[in-house]
Amino acid sequence: MQIINERDKFLSNYEVLQHLKEIKEKNNWVFENDKNDKKGHRRRGTAAGLDLEVITKDILSYADADKKATITSSADFTALLQYLNQFDLVKVEKLQIVNSLPRTMVHLYALVEECDQRLSDEQSQGILDKIAELFPVEEDEEMEEAEE
Repeated sequence: MQIINERDKFLSNYEVLQHLKEIKEKNNWVFENDKNDKKGHRRRGTAAGLDLEVITKDILSYADADKKATITSSADFTALLQYLNQFDLVKVEKLQIVNSLPRTMVHLYALVEECDQRLSDEQSQGILDKIAELFPVEEDEEMEEAEE
């Protein structure tokens, strides 16, 4: 097998979810959890095939179930990336931070190589504080994380 086009850029989970939502709207698909929508969507055939519909449904339902690690607005996504740009992080580290939204210093250290040498404690805590500010976690979810 020959690679014709190498990866042009990295995509975050948020960008992939937005693309899948656009595909869903374009094809006018209605999934089980969308039955309460009153937009009047009708199921119709698609040239993309059943496989794309099934994959789209599975990924969107998984993302809905994992609310604590999901970015919901493009403004928050942009704000977090602009904040991370001020630090000496490589693209992959920024991508991992955006995708996993670390809540603890241990999680952040696992994502950023040599974090203790490249970032001060204040900078590391600043990243965690910014994530907590932009993407607050509900009390119930914090309790579940503490129990684990």
